[in-house]
Amino acid sequence: LLTLSAGFSILNHHTFRLPVTIGVLVFSLLASLLVMILNPLIPAYDLQALPRSGLGAINLPTALLNGALSLLLFAGATQVNVGHLRTKLASVAALSVLGTVLAVAFLAIAAWYVFPLLGHAIPFAWCIVLGAILAPTGPVSVVGMLKRLGLPGPLQAVFAGESLFNDGVGVVIFGVTIGLATGDSQGVTGLVTVLCRSS
Repeated sequence: LLTLSAGFSILNHHTFRLPVTIGVLVFSLLASLLVMILNPLIPAYDLQALPRSGLGAINLPTALLNGALSLLLFAGATQVNVGHLRTKLASVAALSVLGTVLAVAFLAIAAWYVFPLLGHAIPFAWCIVLGAILAPTGPVSVVGMLKRLGLPGPLQAVFAGESLFNDGVGVVIFGVTIGLATGDSQGVTGLVTVLCRSS
């Protein structure tokens, strides 16, 4: 996965010249689409088998939450001006909690209305789970974009801080809603512990 990401980043640099995170996403989607188109045309080879077996061998929730997310948060946190962040702590807290909750609600409602139009009606609890997955922003991409825009330091600290802390809020919302959707809900203490660990 890391090799593919690096390759897509290099391709983006020499072709589309989009922001790195968007470029990698675009090339990932194009590669997936290419595999889906070519798979029926080459019946002798199952092009989807290798990605499926590779991803199936990885415990993705553990790898992403305990591995990739930790590294992303650490990389983003090292680029934040702590002095500016302290002066804007109230704004960061309000944005990271309220902003994430509103984003999750918007995405859940949008999914609730869009999926039936595509012929895949799903319970609202799973729409909220999807919203909790999509709502938090990546701190590294946000910090990089803010530096390119040349915004004032305190404003950069607000956006970067919100981007760092909204992952913890997203994890808690995800934990609550996945518990409701599957009938295996955690206690309040467990969820508060998850929030503290993520933050």
